[in-house]
Amino acid sequence: MSRPVVIVGGWLSSPADYARMARTLAAPPHKRIVYITDISRAEWAGLRDPHFTPVLDLVARTVALALRETGADRIDLIGHSAGGRVTRAYLGHLPYAGIIYDGQRYVASLTTLGTAHETYEIWVKEFAHQINHHYPGAFYKHIAYRSVAGESVRGHRFGGIEEMVAYRSYQTAFGDGHQIGDGIIPTSSCYLRGADNLVLKGARHAPYNAPTMWYGASDVIPLWFDA
Repeated sequence: MSRPVVIVGGWLSSPADYARMARTLAAPPHKRIVYITDISRAEWAGLRDPHFTPVLDLVARTVALALRETGADRIDLIGHSAGGRVTRAYLGHLPYAGIIYDGQRYVASLTTLGTAHETYEIWVKEFAHQINHHYPGAFYKHIAYRSVAGESVRGHRFGGIEEMVAYRSYQTAFGDGHQIGDGIIPTSSCYLRGADNLVLKGARHAPYNAPTMWYGASDVIPLWFDA
């Protein structure tokens, strides 16, 4: 039996943003049972660095549901954007805010999509630092880690709309706007030591402005998801 897939969305996303992605993973040739962690935009907006316990609790409940309903002993975990940092924290065996999630017991693989593993983003800086300090790189050797980055938009202070948006995003969160990335996250920030680091030329960050080119688009998924 194929392992179920659990998707953890990105900052200010909603489960509906990943519905088409889930349908693609459920269809041939993948034919996976897919669960989307039910985190609303409002719940994301209410989080404050480094207190991500509400989201971690939802991830833990979703994984438990997937294991219970399918009878599998492990899942394949996918984290998009900020969800990639949350998934790495969920794997951890050390207490986080007094809670031990120890999700590494239930996960066979972790794929992060457009996740800034190294970041200066003020709203997640402390949380990211904690993860990298306690669980650096591809920390758990029995888990297959893959970090997927896009290489599609170079930031420019004065350019096209997409280039200027990318410049502001790269500059504000990563200190240098003149980088290349997926339009929101610089390619270089997605590097995770020891993981299978995959760079997709042309891939964009999110479905709301690039529905056919973002990581979860039906034509892009086969480039990083093994059938």
